Amino acid sequence: MFFRALFGDGLHWAGCGIIALLNQHRRFEILDFSYHLLRVHRADGKDNIVHGIKLSQMVERIRRFQLLNNQIFVVLNNYLNSLGENGEELVEEQVREFAPPVHHSFSHNFVSND
Repeated sequence: MFFRALFGDGLHWAGCGIIALLNQHRRFEILDFSYHLLRVHRADGKDNIVHGIKLSQMVERIRRFQLLNNQIFVVLNNYLNSLGENGEELVEEQVREFAPPVHHSFSHNFVSND
């Protein structure tokens, strides 16, 4: 778990943040293969060792990551889906796009709209 000691939960926050901003949370849950392995293990229940990896340890790690991801998505969804004062859902831009910077040597080629 070298990356965890180095970055903590930052990689999970970054990944879940991008997924939440793109409104792909449901697609992530459906298509994440580790979640599929977790469901198969729950139905199968075997505890074999495959390629030197004990399945129960792998499933426990997947479950911990799933819990962490769910907690992150709850926090992000609470922040991104704020309610207004009247209880109405606010529809705001979640991602703002900005024009790329223009180098000063090219700025004379562009005519100002002002």
